Amino acid sequence: MSDHLEVAEYMVTSLHGASHPALLARPGSGIIFDGQEKRWRLESEEDSDGLNFDEIYQQCIVARDRLQAIANKYRKKLKDPVLEADESGSWKDVDKFVQAACSDLETCAARDKDLSGPAGKLKQAFRFLCKHAGAGQTFSNLIPSDGMNSVLCGGIKLIFAGLKQTRVYQEEVYKTLEELPIILVDHAAHVKIYNRDEELHRRTAALYVAVYKLLEGILLWFMKNSALTVIKILIDPPGFSDKLKENLAEVKLRAQNFETHALRLSRQVQDESLQLQYWATYMQDRMDQKMQAVLDRTEFLEERLARTDVLESLDPFLQQMMDSLEQKVVSSQTLTRTKQKTRHSINVEDVLSHFLYDPGMLESDLAAILKLNKVTGRTELDIDRSRALQSNARLRAWLAVDEPSLLLLNGRAEPRQVSEVSLFSASIIEGLLKQRNTLRNRDNGKVIIVPVAFFCGQHRDWQRDPNGNVEEAAMSLLLQLIDNCGKSINSRTLRHIYDSTNPEELGSIYSAIDALIVSLPRHVFVILILDGLRFFAHPSERRAGIIELVTSLVATFRKAPEATVKFLFANPTRIEFLEPLFEGHELLNIPRNLPSADSSSKYLVKRSPEPEDV
Repeated sequence: MSDHLEVAEYMVTSLHGASHPALLARPGSGIIFDGQEKRWRLESEEDSDGLNFDEIYQQCIVARDRLQAIANKYRKKLKDPVLEADESGSWKDVDKFVQAACSDLETCAARDKDLSGPAGKLKQAFRFLCKHAGAGQTFSNLIPSDGMNSVLCGGIKLIFAGLKQTRVYQEEVYKTLEELPIILVDHAAHVKIYNRDEELHRRTAALYVAVYKLLEGILLWFMKNSALTVIKILIDPPGFSDKLKENLAEVKLRAQNFETHALRLSRQVQDESLQLQYWATYMQDRMDQKMQAVLDRTEFLEERLARTDVLESLDPFLQQMMDSLEQKVVSSQTLTRTKQKTRHSINVEDVLSHFLYDPGMLESDLAAILKLNKVTGRTELDIDRSRALQSNARLRAWLAVDEPSLLLLNGRAEPRQVSEVSLFSASIIEGLLKQRNTLRNRDNGKVIIVPVAFFCGQHRDWQRDPNGNVEEAAMSLLLQLIDNCGKSINSRTLRHIYDSTNPEELGSIYSAIDALIVSLPRHVFVILILDGLRFFAHPSERRAGIIELVTSLVATFRKAPEATVKFLFANPTRIEFLEPLFEGHELLNIPRNLPSADSSSKYLVKRSPEPEDV
């Protein structure tokens, strides 16, 4: 080894014996090794590698200026000095301001130990914000501009000032402030590590704009005249609340887009690290344990990336689904009853055959609904309502964000034969079935998509249609789950379903559905859509059954199973008798009257393709 050191020393020495410290590439020499570019470079070179931050963050500047203008109007209303972008602003300033805002409420909060009431809720929201202050501090340093931070911190300070002035929609604002630090945690660290990745900066800019828009919406509401505010509340009670939820959903989508790209970069760096670790393990046996830790971390990153890749691919699909509806799914299979297998040889095929599963029913329902959107001819579809469904941020977040989600969708359309909501639901299921088949062909088992659906509008006649009752709807959901989950179901659960399920008893069927979903592993995504619930509202026995079924499915969701579950209960009009089963943020009402880009195309329209959402 000493010989090698002598050779290296000789290589960096001039012929006359002198050596320059830069040639040794030691600390202080001005020469560093760039791990991403795999080359030696001057330490003084720009880390940004020529990135045009002015162009990348242009949308941030526009959003910042808009928020600053609104904030200054509100500050004038409060008789406070205006906010300047070049003023110093930090998360510590927010901390001091909110502490002062809460000090006069201390007595009230002390009496109310459970932190109820306006005073307690304000302190509770602030304490949660302080608990995650690290997230706010790191997010305020995401981009290279103090002007952005000043407006961000100033906007949050103004929101707390507004909470002292108004009692309108306080609870929604509290919940938003509580969720914001959790969504933004760890993003600044990624930007610092991958500072020269242009795409990461662009996704950062989009995330920043979404946060500005969220704060802007809150401040605009505070600025409304009090008399006008009362009138707006009477006319449109959920208006502000729904808009706030949509803005928060957009922040979640932008945050996940950011995380997906950061995970890809992390995996690239992880692969390079693996090569170095393999060499170190070859040289030293004692590195085995550390090597295993690196492999475990790599497996986690790959699993996480696989999940986010699948979910991210579903978001653009929602923007293109009107094009995908041109193809009809037409297939049917005839199954015959087979003899019951012996107890020790139960498998998925045995269970499906035992309960006379007909996979062609869902395909037939999809084909019937999707005919409404075929290319040739004209339809009575409301194109504006279809577009509103496709572009709704909360629906996109329900499907694309990597978290369990539950929604009751009220289409609020006029009662008629054609349903845009059912067409939307069918389009989602059709796309998910294609995505499922693609993942099956890969056969890697990292992510399994399980699309499950029942369309009540296709089985309205409870006297003539054998599938027009709640028990058959529940059995259809159960058997679709079994068919799609396949090997992910353990033998004990299969045996329980085979032996204990009574197809004519709703409680028995729900028990099987609940046991199956709870037993599924983490890498399974269950996406369940129950559409056209209003059509099962009559007679009263069927109405009671659909209430029991939805109640049971919501109860399963509340158990937070290990698998990722996404439930959508959809109706073309409004279904009031089910709304008490859901929390406020789980209700989505499409406006009854929608603005039309072309009033002549509202009820008799020629289908036109939507531009792709890049």
